[in-house]
Amino acid sequence: MARQSLPIGTYGRITAKEQANGSFRAVTRFRDSDGITRTVQKFGPTKGVAEDNLRNALKERTGDRGRLINRDTKLSELADLWLAEKAMQEGVTQQTLDLYKSEIEVSEDCRARKGTVKIKSALGGLRVWEATTSRIDAHLKRIMLNGHREKARRQRVILSEMMGMAVRHDAIGQNPVREVADLPRKRQKPRAADLATLTELRAQLKLWAAGEQVGDVPAHTGGPKRNRRVLDVADVELGTGPRPGEALALRWSDVDLESTPPRLTFSGTIIRLKGKKEDGKGLIRQKWTKTDSGYRTVVIPPFVVETLKRVKEETEENDLDLVFPSRDGGIWDPHNFNRLWRQARDTKFVWVTPKTFRKTVASMIAEEYGPQAAAQQLGHANDSVTKRHYIDQPTAAPDFTTTLDRLAG
Repeated sequence: MARQSLPIGTYGRITAKEQANGSFRAVTRFRDSDGITRTVQKFGPTKGVAEDNLRNALKERTGDRGRLINRDTKLSELADLWLAEKAMQEGVTQQTLDLYKSEIEVSEDCRARKGTVKIKSALGGLRVWEATTSRIDAHLKRIMLNGHREKARRQRVILSEMMGMAVRHDAIGQNPVREVADLPRKRQKPRAADLATLTELRAQLKLWAAGEQVGDVPAHTGGPKRNRRVLDVADVELGTGPRPGEALALRWSDVDLESTPPRLTFSGTIIRLKGKKEDGKGLIRQKWTKTDSGYRTVVIPPFVVETLKRVKEETEENDLDLVFPSRDGGIWDPHNFNRLWRQARDTKFVWVTPKTFRKTVASMIAEEYGPQAAAQQLGHANDSVTKRHYIDQPTAAPDFTTTLDRLAG
């Protein structure tokens, strides 16, 4: 019977013999990563030393030698390698990388909450082979029990890709994250605003912009006037259904009010990158939308046309050509816009956000033209996300009344 081949990266029985000069020679057969079995030998003054020298040499020669990732690689190192790989992938934005890093790295900001669960702090000391399904499952459940459902989902995605990278490098045989228990999604029915609510809301926004008291918000008495552009941005969002960052990134070069019918193109978005402004970080206008399908041209309804014409007359030109710049002509920080929006809507419309306008647009278009048309308006690749998160209407069952009427006998 032919001798069975050694598994790659392993060696056979070690034998040691005394040499003519009194030293000892330890020898074994080792199967290298190229599949060829070779003889390996080491010498020593005694049998034990010779065998130890050989074993140490074999450790250097194992199948893990020269491999970027092996079973003993720590998860903290694996995370760094995975981030470096993601940075080289086409289509992964810096904003996405920053999000990944925020779940992996422990923040050095003194204002950061102490004890926040990060991948490196919780699992970084584990070696690849120690990152078992049970350990990862317990880690994610700990996050869930702390009430951070979305954080757990993000870390599961990151860990799955990290361990998948280890599988590709033959450090482990299978991805342990695959068998982790499902993390339940928070089911929430999309809620769009009806026409009566929108009419009342817009009336309140006009009162707020005019400086009058709105609910618990007192009347404006001094300082800079309230920013009417909050109402104008709301009109554009309500009439076209963009993501909030797309609305604030809109440029006059993207708007054609003279075409028939008038149109505008969403070609970018506002994002915040970690780092210094002089390094091109901070608040910037990204020259592409969140997804490829987000780059789209939409027809503008008449009330939005009137809003944009008035804004163009009232707004001074700015270097970025923005339709809705900040007071100093730069990028309008979404945080500042949201702060003003919360003040203008007050508690009466606390459930209404810019995303509510997207849901309203999607629901109205879907009712008349179908979910695929709504997806195109919102910039979704297909209508699955639109139906699940944006369209506020029940699924319409076919007409089976003829069949069901037989039940009457």
